[in-house]
Amino acid sequence: MLQFDPESVDITLYEGYFVENTFLASLKGDAKKLGDKIVYDALKLFYCYKSQNTPLMEKSTIAGALGYLVSPYDAIPDSLPLYGTSDDAAVISLALEKVALYVGDDVDKMAKMKLGEWFENSSIK
Repeated sequence: MLQFDPESVDITLYEGYFVENTFLASLKGDAKKLGDKIVYDALKLFYCYKSQNTPLMEKSTIAGALGYLVSPYDAIPDSLPLYGTSDDAAVISLALEKVALYVGDDVDKMAKMKLGEWFENSSIK
């Protein structure tokens, strides 16, 4: 059985992809297509990744999920109506479930503030 050793992961290799301006600009470009719920969950993951309170193992989960979200290569092409973002939603939801213990009020507040900037009529308050 393949085992994951979190000590072997150099998380600094991925930090360049999660700089606020770079990642958020990429996510914002897809925001309308993804919808406010997926974007909100992705923002929670992003701010959780940036938090000093999130352990390395969880940061590697977040890096994989957010990397998949912004990658142009998907299991289900985003251009397919109705189904195109379902794989993205699943990956983000599963990652958020795994790291939920580290999504504190501060992370949630930052995600809601950014979501409010992007979606004027969001149902998420």
